[in-house]
Amino acid sequence: MRVLLVSDDQLGPSMAGSALRAWELANALAGAGHEVRLAAAPGSSKPHDSPVELVESPRWSWAEAVVAPPWSLHLPAFTGSHLLVIDGATPLLAELEAMPSTPTVRRRRRTAAARLPVVAARAHAVLATGAAQHDLWRTVLHHRPEVPILEVPFGIQEHDPPEESADVIGVPRDWSVVLWWGGVWPWLDLDTLLAARARLGRVPVSIVVPTATRPGGALAQFTANDLNRMAARYALSAPEVVPLEFWAPYNERHLILNRAAVMAFLHQPSPEAELSFRTRAMDALWSATPMLLSAGGEVARLAGALGWGEVVKPGNPKAVSDALQLLLNPDEQVRRRTAIRSHRDNWRWSRVAEPLVKALPTLKTVPRGSLAPALLRAAMILMKFGRTGRRG
Repeated sequence: MRVLLVSDDQLGPSMAGSALRAWELANALAGAGHEVRLAAAPGSSKPHDSPVELVESPRWSWAEAVVAPPWSLHLPAFTGSHLLVIDGATPLLAELEAMPSTPTVRRRRRTAAARLPVVAARAHAVLATGAAQHDLWRTVLHHRPEVPILEVPFGIQEHDPPEESADVIGVPRDWSVVLWWGGVWPWLDLDTLLAARARLGRVPVSIVVPTATRPGGALAQFTANDLNRMAARYALSAPEVVPLEFWAPYNERHLILNRAAVMAFLHQPSPEAELSFRTRAMDALWSATPMLLSAGGEVARLAGALGWGEVVKPGNPKAVSDALQLLLNPDEQVRRRTAIRSHRDNWRWSRVAEPLVKALPTLKTVPRGSLAPALLRAAMILMKFGRTGRRG
């Protein structure tokens, strides 16, 4: 089957989560025998050699099936004879609700919400990453219960990471690293991690936080100066808190991951947390690094049930500091890393993509709804958001 994947993120040697997901799903489909093209943001390049063809713009007429998030798709994606598989893994509306209300955020909320009626009318299948997302998309598709919702979470590479590691500039070699991996977004909770580090006192533990510009971005959303100001509120300084001032290349990120004793993924309680699948935590799974997570969301549920790390109540510095002390214990390090390795093969991209691979030949039997009523509902949403946006 000719399969077109679409991403509005930039692919290349360094990638953020949504681009990485599109690339790995494309390769999993190519590995299953499909002819695959991937259309990504301008400036994209292949991270490594692959049978996947990278194209500058979608050719809808070429595709027999399209796989893409709904949030930036244009009308041609919803027309034509191709199958449409919506990748619903990113809970964009919940993320936008957690952001400060600016004109840009309000515009993105409006356009994202307006796509849902069109998705509900035209999708042949939806990819979800856990029970909460499954329930959300079933609500969106309540008039079309025959549309399958496929459990396709985030995965990890087929091979285990090399064992080598690298020094982190600013971290003494004999200090343990607690790695905050990925960006610092409004719905996340770096403050509680820093408050917990302050409670630990004078111990050889560095909190390392990436502060580089996201791949494809123009400016860093959270800089080293921002981190230093935040650390100072808790009377912390280097090497207790250290910025990682570059975005680790995809094929070299193991050098940083292997230096970490713990990887921390903390969030504030919100609808985003419940709908999330913390993609950044999959690198901890890949590198067998013990995890520290806030309760809420699919990865926290898995980590707590399978022994991958400690799960704590959101916003509780004492619970976080207690969990860090536990996870840094050598015996706990061995126990958690052993537990992670025992489950790791179940999360290879080739495994997590199996529901999509198996479903593709069957989706032609799923009838689609009419586009005209869906477009009318979308227009009403745009008008409603426009009115509330002007009042805001």
